[in-house]
Amino acid sequence: MKSFIEQAQIYALYHQKKATLYTHLIGVPLIVFSLMVLLGFVQMIVPGVIATTLASIVTLVLFIYYLRLNWRLALLIAPVLVFMLWISSLISYAGPTRFALWTFAITFVIGWALQLIGHLIEGKRPALVDNLWQALIAPLFLVAELSFMAGRMSDLKQQMHPEPRQLEMDSQDA
Repeated sequence: MKSFIEQAQIYALYHQKKATLYTHLIGVPLIVFSLMVLLGFVQMIVPGVIATTLASIVTLVLFIYYLRLNWRLALLIAPVLVFMLWISSLISYAGPTRFALWTFAITFVIGWALQLIGHLIEGKRPALVDNLWQALIAPLFLVAELSFMAGRMSDLKQQMHPEPRQLEMDSQDA
């Protein structure tokens, strides 16, 4: 498994302009939320043992993955994931109702539209086109960028956004 720094450096190459960051700050959570709604339709019940949804299981696995990549960022994103999972479960609890399906469709389409607008502005295709796993790193990357905007985690920022010359030297060493 590649480290968070390695994945974030690759992801950052596709996301250089501030406008792309801003469209992704809205688009990525909308896509994640829409998928939580969709996966919330699949309920798993073992009477007397557990009652959960596929959305809860996938979110837990994603959180564990984030913990392995960078525990500080994972702890920052945890309340956001829990809140989105809670709201999505309220929407999807009764199954694929008209409201739930429309919520999924609208948030999914708007989220991807914002992503693609950001990449049109950027002039680069999305990172997930080259590597589908880059889609998993997007929420954690955005939390890191928000931390940098708040003046936090400067050591991580230097590692994620090295000088272009340093990045070239590192790639030649590999």
